[in-house]
Amino acid sequence: SKAEGDLAVTSKGLEEDIKALGELHHECMSKAEDFEAETKSRGEELAAIAKAKEVIKENVGGAEKLSYGLEQVSLLQVGSAAASRAVRLVRDLAKTQHSAALAQLAVRLRAVSGADQFAKIKALIQDMIERLESEAEADAKKKAYCDTELSESEAKKADKTAEIEKLTTQMDKMSARSATLKEE
Repeated sequence: SKAEGDLAVTSKGLEEDIKALGELHHECMSKAEDFEAETKSRGEELAAIAKAKEVIKENVGGAEKLSYGLEQVSLLQVGSAAASRAVRLVRDLAKTQHSAALAQLAVRLRAVSGADQFAKIKALIQDMIERLESEAEADAKKKAYCDTELSESEAKKADKTAEIEKLTTQMDKMSARSATLKEE
């Protein structure tokens, strides 16, 4: 009867652990899918930002070599065109990726003006890169935690299953012994 009580307690614990494992597994799988999607999106955002930086560098890289005669394009005009291209590139990517962060960056880029326009744009892009990298790090930590919890839950389930098997074997032995004693 003690073994039956132990079996009942262990069975109940196992059922609870299996339920918790299922919920944890579902949550982990959901978070893993979200992590993969965010990682892909973040990679695309970083690529777009890198492209925007490249456009800016291409259009202002030789600006110091320009002579500023009336027959040539002014630096402000070159800067405005490059800035517009960079803003348009980020805005278009925000639309295709449905990214609020990129849309916000495009609005902030559009608002930047003045002589130090490219330094401000570079700073905005760098801030966004840093934020995306910190988010990626936080996501990786959450995924690692989830993986650890899942493996611990599976280990507990295995322990409970082994304990149930042990108690079932003891009950079978006790039942056989009881039947033998009743026959005598």
